[in-house]
Amino acid sequence: MIGLIRSEIGVGESSRLAAAALDAAGVPFGMIDLPGISLSRSWDTTWLHKEMSAAPFPVNIFHLNADVMPMARSHFGSELFEDRYNIGYWHWELPIFPDEQLGGFAQLQEIWVPSQYVFESLLPKSPVCVVKIPHGISMPPPVDLPREYFGLPRSPFLFLSMYDSYSFQQRKNPKAAIEAYLRAFPEPKPDQVGLVIKINNAHEQDLEQVRAFTGGRPDCHIITPVLSRMQMNALLHSVQCFVSLHRSEGFGLGLAEAMYLGKPVIGTYWSGNTEFMNPANSCTVDFSLVHVGTDLGPYQAYQLWAEPNLDHAAYYMKRLLTDTVWRNTLADNGRQTIHTYFSAPLAGQRIRERLAQLGF
Repeated sequence: MIGLIRSEIGVGESSRLAAAALDAAGVPFGMIDLPGISLSRSWDTTWLHKEMSAAPFPVNIFHLNADVMPMARSHFGSELFEDRYNIGYWHWELPIFPDEQLGGFAQLQEIWVPSQYVFESLLPKSPVCVVKIPHGISMPPPVDLPREYFGLPRSPFLFLSMYDSYSFQQRKNPKAAIEAYLRAFPEPKPDQVGLVIKINNAHEQDLEQVRAFTGGRPDCHIITPVLSRMQMNALLHSVQCFVSLHRSEGFGLGLAEAMYLGKPVIGTYWSGNTEFMNPANSCTVDFSLVHVGTDLGPYQAYQLWAEPNLDHAAYYMKRLLTDTVWRNTLADNGRQTIHTYFSAPLAGQRIRERLAQLGF
């Protein structure tokens, strides 16, 4: 498996989840890190014992998105690809896969994707077979760190929204989470309820915007220090609810991981997270589809993404605060969904079965 093995961003976590799935299924594997690509910190050494410098197996799985594949080919050379079955595990966040990234298919014989949403995006453009292999969520028991460790108040009900600036603030849409919270609780009651915004790799411009969105409210808390995976899990464990009013997701790892830990989640009910979210296990927020409007990195202006209904999200926030029975039911249902249908052993079984179909 080749990828950003140590990088503390979503595509790096994707590769580590795949490692846990392969390990659970008893599939022999090794890992090769692609250096110098990730702009984020690369300190996660969870699978250091599996890292190697060469590929001794007949199958390569590249946990690198389409736009990075040309860099991988340049770095490793054609020798890594020759006489092997090469699979790309890709995420893409919008309905139409861009022609500008078609070069990513070169030297690949198959593409795996984490959700039906990405499957339907890639299928019309892919010259090779596309197979859905959802992520298997695997997390160690969270360390019980006090809220004071993160600079958070001890007593109130806390909503958490988090994102990485390298994943584009406009897509992750923290403004929507903040605005929904302000609509739900127009008067600050910092001893009763609060909102936490965790920003990874915070750009100063993005940070200034988020501060402006909150209006300096004492019940809105912004966390910017880089946290380890252990610390991130502990932060998630310390709050009552996870919120993602995204405009689009290829899968939605943050939502799935929160559900794995038994946290109720509020999420825009569109794109990759519909793979595991439904009205019985989560707060599914209504939306309208709008054009991206202006070119933003790899996202073209003509494409569509979601504009979440903030009043609907605010309704969920108010109800979660007061309706304990409903909140616990949602949380239990969400946890059961992830542990039953999106576990590491099940993901590993799917991988093993697909490899067997291919003759490996």
